[in-house]
Amino acid sequence: MRKAIQNRIDEINKMLPIVNNASDYATTMADSTYESYVILTKPIEVKNQFVYIHEDKTYHGYGFDKRYNVNKEDGFGSLGQLKYDLSIIKRAFNKLIKKQ
Repeated sequence: MRKAIQNRIDEINKMLPIVNNASDYATTMADSTYESYVILTKPIEVKNQFVYIHEDKTYHGYGFDKRYNVNKEDGFGSLGQLKYDLSIIKRAFNKLIKKQ
């Protein structure tokens, strides 16, 4: 696991209680014409080379992969996809926290 990815996961996990207690939902416009919700049900977990993102599967949810393999370079569930999805989560959380 790369240190930069672990740091980003730690930052997101620190923001999660603040976001879950907010009166509104974190949203993103990434890959969509309309806003999608970013709702994580549990902190992001790291087990060996796998990273697990647990999200609430709502109709307007973003739709993250459940499991990412950091040893896989490209494609679904890969390191590149994990970096992109973590950046989406972090930006959505920061936007919601700044709004409060």
